Amino acid sequence: MLERLKIFEYHAPYMFVLFDHNPEALKVSGRGRAGGRSQASSGSLSPGGPALGHLGNSGNGADQTVVTVTKARLVGPETKRFCDTLLGWVRPAPATSAAAAAERALSGGTVGATPPVLLMQWGPPAAGFTFTATMSQVDIQYVRVSAVGVPTHALINLSLKEEPTILSMTNPTSGGRPGRASHMLLADESLMSVATKAFGDPNAWRAIARVNGIDDPAAVRPGDTIYLPARDELKELAELAELAGAGR
Repeated sequence: MLERLKIFEYHAPYMFVLFDHNPEALKVSGRGRAGGRSQASSGSLSPGGPALGHLGNSGNGADQTVVTVTKARLVGPETKRFCDTLLGWVRPAPATSAAAAAERALSGGTVGATPPVLLMQWGPPAAGFTFTATMSQVDIQYVRVSAVGVPTHALINLSLKEEPTILSMTNPTSGGRPGRASHMLLADESLMSVATKAFGDPNAWRAIARVNGIDDPAAVRPGDTIYLPARDELKELAELAELAGAGR
């Protein structure tokens, strides 16, 4: 799993930016509500500081969380292409995929005028950062250009605003039994890989699929939130599967 800061499109993971050096700082700002009044809070993190895990206030009655990244670096021949991708996320062209167009239409946005939903990923899933957002601002400073005029080094400051997706806003186990843990799928993850990491058994993906009501395990995508059964529930599900198999 890559530990460098990576941002990619929720509906088109092949559209991504992978930073060569982690940012100098990452600031998380949120505003909660108490007694009818808004209360601001923020925290900043240097790469060596404590990790916060998944970010966002979706469904809490709080305002959108904002993440500000300071001085992330792009180095090498991909610098200009990645910078153009960042700028394109702030000033989007018309939707190029039916899935992106459908989500924008369902969310009340104007197709072709709404920035795409992005997934920011930094560090390991359990202890790092995962944030679904749209990009609100990008500042690029090219600090090195080759002799032929090609940028080879850039400093990037950017801001992202929380943007829950249709799928991530849906709780697949609403009212389910206690003890389940939630997990947001990251790039290149599948139910089988999650089952291996969580339970040491790739075959446990069937129990995860059953808990979440997933009929087609290949249909899950980065950004989807799934729930993992507790250990005792996992054992019960395995026993039920064995009984069902024996009764055939």
